[in-house]
Amino acid sequence: MTFLPQWLHNWLGLNYPAQRLPLAITLPLVKSTPLPVLNALYQLQKARETEDEDVQFLRLILKALKQLNRCDTSVIRREECNHRLAGLFYPLVQLMLGKFGKDGGTPDSDARAGTLDNLIAICGEFVSSYGVVIQYYQKCSRFRYARSLNKLDLAALRFFEFLKLEQSIKGLRYQELSDKSWMMANTVIHILAVSDRLNIVLKPLEQMHSEERAIATTRALDVYLRIQMLERLQLSFWPIQWQTWLQRSIGLGELKMELSAFSEQSNKNQISFVYCSDLIPSRFAPTSNKTGVAPLMLQWDQLSQAFTTDLAQVLRSRQAGQSVTLSKHLSLFHPEEQLAMAQLQFERFNAYPTRTATRLDQEKEVPDLRIFIGFKDVFSLLRHIASGGARKPIGQRMTDLLARHSAVFSDDAQASVESVWSLRHQDAKLICLSSLESRHTTPMRIGDLAACMLEQADWHQPKLCVIQRILRHQQGRVYIEMQVLSDQAEAIFFESQMLSVSHSANETMPGNELVQAIRGKNADLTQLILPRGVRLNQLTQLTMNTKHGMELAQLGHLMSASKSFSVYALRRSEPAREVQREQKVQSIDA
Repeated sequence: MTFLPQWLHNWLGLNYPAQRLPLAITLPLVKSTPLPVLNALYQLQKARETEDEDVQFLRLILKALKQLNRCDTSVIRREECNHRLAGLFYPLVQLMLGKFGKDGGTPDSDARAGTLDNLIAICGEFVSSYGVVIQYYQKCSRFRYARSLNKLDLAALRFFEFLKLEQSIKGLRYQELSDKSWMMANTVIHILAVSDRLNIVLKPLEQMHSEERAIATTRALDVYLRIQMLERLQLSFWPIQWQTWLQRSIGLGELKMELSAFSEQSNKNQISFVYCSDLIPSRFAPTSNKTGVAPLMLQWDQLSQAFTTDLAQVLRSRQAGQSVTLSKHLSLFHPEEQLAMAQLQFERFNAYPTRTATRLDQEKEVPDLRIFIGFKDVFSLLRHIASGGARKPIGQRMTDLLARHSAVFSDDAQASVESVWSLRHQDAKLICLSSLESRHTTPMRIGDLAACMLEQADWHQPKLCVIQRILRHQQGRVYIEMQVLSDQAEAIFFESQMLSVSHSANETMPGNELVQAIRGKNADLTQLILPRGVRLNQLTQLTMNTKHGMELAQLGHLMSASKSFSVYALRRSEPAREVQREQKVQSIDA
């Protein structure tokens, strides 16, 4: 047996296995398809000035990428074309993310949906093209593989960067990465781990093609971990603007986690397992491994600690009124939004390992569905119901182009329109609806307060809910999850000496001021729901104007918050006249 020096052994690539991990990806290659010619793209890039020209530019990029992915060309030409198209695309997609990352929900305008869908399709084509490059190098001989590691590193980084970009844009459309995307991502990260290429540092697209060059270098591993973070935080539960700030914080490395090799001795409380070629992002319990490749482990300890600390600090600041140190994406928001976001990230992070898909156990049309969205409209609806005139105006409906079903929408019937809604699931805590999305679909945003009436019997007693999740599983169909806050609700006014109403981020105004609020009741709990900007101290005594007259109550602890309102516990109330009578008796006895 001939023994080679170690340097020669490595130079020949003999330190790499002859059979490497395959990446399963297939393109619809056609031999007669030529490489795309990019002259028209370069000319339009210099001349475009309007939004229409930007949209046309995106269509040309998508057309060129589809042509490239049908062209049976060499890997060198594919790499060159990928690089040129990425340079044309990346600056524009950053502008689009800034434009569409400010607000969104349902329904999406045709222009917004069309542009974002084009961006998603472009990212998907880039992912496929870079995937083919990785696949090619995985099939090379060991000698050639050793000579091509730098190109493999770059292709893997770009693969993850465009997959991360696709995930971010899908978040703006309330969509999620496909099983196929996760299968490819988990395979590529294992390819890098087996080849000991996880810690290779390269320039990201942002450094090369963007004016905001916040990060000089990065690793493919870092981008993969950001993809895993966003998956666990479930963007379909997040308001659009909050998604933007969360992603910036993750992108700048302020929220961190780690990836390590499999170990039996690891603390299993905050780890999950990444299996090669797995369709699932990661598993929180070991499972059978058909590939024969040991799983990698995601370590979530740092992220868990960050979210726990953020929530504790926000709650402490509300109680003590002191400034505290928060994650950067939280520190930029108003105190009310800080609490809502800290609570959201903590809940989503901790709910993910034990999450189960909501059981969609029915598909029942609800022609008498009524939904009122937003604190103002819900308050007006409840006042109208309390006046005794609920059924007539709420029951009226107008006929529109859909003509067969009724929906929602206004306590005065002037803005009633029709839409097709189906009830997919209902229990004591959750209502799930789906609809074919159109311009008639009820405008909704995550965090909005909602009054939901599924049938005519509910018109005089709507359920009080919060829009918890928006998800577009299928093209043209939107899925809505509403968390039930209370089974009964009443519009009230109250006055308090300890009230502070925030008119801006830097201004507060102490009461006496008559304030609108909603009192929600369940079998074992009474809640006070306040609009955004209204803050009360715990144990505040309230004098409430209700449909039964004046009542006294004591404010309990803050239970939860969303983007547009906050929910407090409310101690059992009693009529004000009884309190006055008791005070008179006490004075006589004295």
